[in-house]
Parts: sequence; C-alpha cells; structure tokens
Amino acid sequence: MSAIRQQLLDLNIPPRYDYGAWIHHAGLEDMHNRVALWLVRGGMLWLSSNQPAGKTHFLQALRQEHPHLGLISIGGDKSGQASETVREWLPALERHALWMVDVVAGRLPYQTGVALFHLIERAKAHNRPLLISWRCKGEDLGCPELASRMRGMERIAAHPPEGDAALRAVLKSVAGSRQWHIDDAIIDLLLKSQPRQLDTLIDALARLEAESLAEKRAMTLSWVRQRLRAGQDQEPVATAK
Repeated sequence: MSAIRQQLLDLNIPPRYDYGAWIHHAGLEDMHNRVALWLVRGGMLWLSSNQPAGKTHFLQALRQEHPHLGLISIGGDKSGQASETVREWLPALERHALWMVDVVAGRLPYQTGVALFHLIERAKAHNRPLLISWRCKGEDLGCPELASRMRGMERIAAHPPEGDAALRAVLKSVAGSRQWHIDDAIIDLLLKSQPRQLDTLIDALARLEAESLAEKRAMTLSWVRQRLRAGQDQEPVATAK
C-alpha cells in the first residue's frame, strides 16, 4: 500500500527551474547545438515551438551555468507605455554580455510588442547578442514593427518530446519544478489514458493537482482514475446543426 502523502497547501508556488532537472530530449537537439554556438559567436536567435517543449526551463538552466547571461521574462499583461516598459526591463540586462528574453506564449499586447521591438533595436545598437524564446501561433506577433524584426532573426524550432520514456521524464521534471508530489504510477496512467501531447498532459496534471487541493484529497492512483473517468463522462456531446 502506498504511503499517504501530506496534503499540500494551495500556495500558488512559482515553478522552480533547476539546472539538474532540465531534460535534454531529442526534440531539443538542434536548439541546444545552435544556442551553444550562439554563446560563443553571438547573433540574433528566435527559439520557437508549436507546443511546450522545455524552452523556459532551458533558458533558466543556461542562466544558472553562465552568469554573463541576462534573462528577463515578458508577460502579456503590460498596459503601460512602451518606453516605460523598456526602462523596467533594462536593469536586468544591461550589465550582462548576452541578453535572453522569455516571452509568454501567444499574442502580445500592442504596447508590449512595441517595447520588445525597441529592446531588439537597443541590443543591436549596443552589440548585444540577443536570444528570444517565444511560442506563438503562426506569425501573429501583435505589432508590425516587431514582426519585421522577428522575421529577420534566425529562427530555431524546438520540438516536444516523443515516446513514452521522454514524455515520462519531462512530466516528472514538470511536476518537480512546480512542487507537485505525483507518483510515477499516476504519470504512467496519464500516458495510457490521455493524448500523447505534452501540453495536454501538463494541463491534465495541473487540473488533477487543483482538484486534489480543492477536495482536500490525496492524489492517489484510485482517485486519479475516478477523476479521469468523471472528466470523460462530462465531455459534451456534439449536436447536429
């Protein structure tokens, strides 16, 4: 019988991206090799992917290993003037030799896009190598000026893990980074019952953890089976139009 785990408090703890927990799966090989060259030769790189692939964790791991790298994270909730936003970003970058920007997935607000455009221009003016990690659908970049600069950068695709072994390793790393205490048997169950897509599996883990906290129930294997069955039973049935 598995040991009963202590119920976690819902503290919304931010992810912890340790270098040792980053999984170098096959889908990241091209990105890893090109970034290694960027660390030596510089240039302007855009890391992209169609699904979550570990880019954010990779950038955090790089910063731990290379103190001369500056890293900022850009969210989609900025509404101030672009000039003010750039001034907020620069203190975390200007003292570093190489700059990295991790952009939230999806379309940016217009003013944030303009601010990122000006940051790219400043990097060029000060001869700072720049790496931008950004997952967005198609070419919907939210700002024509930014779109022009992004398309002029060398674009490197990161691919999600394939195969159960790689998916299992990445899911365990994701769970650990978010301090979710999830048994290996639960991850194996998700791999058998859910589509083998990393974003879908991560969403399923997050949903189970949230429901466990809400119900004040330990996330046991039997409980997870029940929740997955309940989710399948509640799926809406399409009606003819």
